[in-house]
Amino acid sequence: GETSVTVLDVGQGTAVVVSDRGRRLLYDTGGGNPAGANMAQSVVLPFLHRQGASGLDALVISHGDQDHSAGMPSVIRSMPVGRLWLGGSEDMVDRALPCESGRAWSWPGGTRFQFLSPAGRAGLSSNDASCVLLIDTGSGRVLLAGDIGLRQEYELLRYWRDALSAEVLLVGHHGSRSSTSQAWLNGVSPRVAILNNAYGNRFGHPHPEVLARLEKQGIDYWQTWASGAVTVAFDTPGVPQTSGWRRASETWWK
Repeated sequence: GETSVTVLDVGQGTAVVVSDRGRRLLYDTGGGNPAGANMAQSVVLPFLHRQGASGLDALVISHGDQDHSAGMPSVIRSMPVGRLWLGGSEDMVDRALPCESGRAWSWPGGTRFQFLSPAGRAGLSSNDASCVLLIDTGSGRVLLAGDIGLRQEYELLRYWRDALSAEVLLVGHHGSRSSTSQAWLNGVSPRVAILNNAYGNRFGHPHPEVLARLEKQGIDYWQTWASGAVTVAFDTPGVPQTSGWRRASETWWK
């Protein structure tokens, strides 16, 4: 019950903070301008400072697209970062380690992390080369799918099979039509899904077909544009307790 996973509201982008007994991992940094204003400065770093974080044990940049990586320089300048993992383009930062399928590590409290993708196969698009990260708190599992598409979903289903199952799924590619197939939902079998996108975004995310699949399967889904930051914890094993910042902080005039 001491591990929490928070999907921050960074508009059309991704930033996820895993906290466990003083340790923290940041998965992606949100979008913006790497050399100017970005979501790391306005959302991610203030959240980490409010948590009392003086540094990060690990920073994972799922891939190089701006909506996932733009805040990386701001984060690295602002606080010490332990391990830096990078997907998609290994030459973005000299000190970065490549996300490799199967690589795993654990924190003293018991939380375990494992990359399920990519597998080092050449020719993958930037999206399909995303770091797919499975977080096992010991009481529940959270799967962060980056921006992978249908083809990569099928590859992971064939290789990992039942090991893909997780109570909570960060929906791939912000709910794009090119991801979150029915086979993927069947394989992961989440109880909760989280979609991180901006209201009225020009991409049309999330696609109505994706939402229809979630609803048909009875998956409780949350959208950051509506709920604000979404936090998941497992006070009861296997049962995710999910809360949205805006739902918990209703203003007096509503």
